[in-house]
Amino acid sequence: MLALYLAQAVNSGLALGAVYGLMALGFSLVYNSSRLINFAQGELLLLGGLVLYSLSQALELGPVTALLATGVFGFVLGQVLYATTLGMTLTAQPLRQLMLTVAASLVWQGAAILIWGKNPLKLEQFVVLPPFRLGAFFLSANTVTSLVLAVASVATLSAFLTLTRTGRAIRAVSMNALAARLQGVNPVRAQALSFALSGMLAALAAMAIGPQTMLRYDMGFGLGLKGFVAATLGGYSSLSRVFAGGLLLGVIEACLTLAFSADLKETLTYSLLVALLVFARLPQDRQQKV
Repeated sequence: MLALYLAQAVNSGLALGAVYGLMALGFSLVYNSSRLINFAQGELLLLGGLVLYSLSQALELGPVTALLATGVFGFVLGQVLYATTLGMTLTAQPLRQLMLTVAASLVWQGAAILIWGKNPLKLEQFVVLPPFRLGAFFLSANTVTSLVLAVASVATLSAFLTLTRTGRAIRAVSMNALAARLQGVNPVRAQALSFALSGMLAALAAMAIGPQTMLRYDMGFGLGLKGFVAATLGGYSSLSRVFAGGLLLGVIEACLTLAFSADLKETLTYSLLVALLVFARLPQDRQQKV
């Protein structure tokens, strides 16, 4: 019986953990390039999912077209977020930049309510993969799909940052913006691209979680905070560790839900966030102000 409970916890935990991992990668990209915590990351997920929902109602989207539409819209949304927050306040104090992302989060949530209303919307599963079972251990079709989508995104992002000139420029800015500028890299362009990539990751996360929990106007902030917790667990500096932080957080939450209740799960998860903020060490501030 205990094995079945644990298997259920792992199954549901990995499904949510894949989403947290994608959100955490977005936090990590933006933080490393600009030293900014983007609290509008959750609304990137919300709007990405809602637009995909509207497209699916108007058009018959196949798996490839749904992935492309999600990626392109998320990329554009991230660029818009950058242009309306950090892009307008490059020389402002960090607190002002951070509060701009909070304000953007509230504005975009209000826009989502005006356009799509407050009723939950079920996003269809565009990519359907078979479930996996090995003895007592099993993964549902939703979990397999979320994991494959997330792992493919991590692998693609890692290849982009490692193998392309533009990706290496983003990494150079993450390590030292001033030195990167002296080498001919434009840090502002790297920051804008980091926002765009974080928007793409959030939209893909919406594609993974929309069929599981439905899309609600108030889901963005909570999922954004979970992504922040996962990024802090992973330490921000390594894509694989940041993504693993998301998976770990998802499994911890699922175990807490099975052992206690969903309400206590939220309390304990945010208690973990408080503990991380107090005791965890963020990467040293290696870059100069752009």
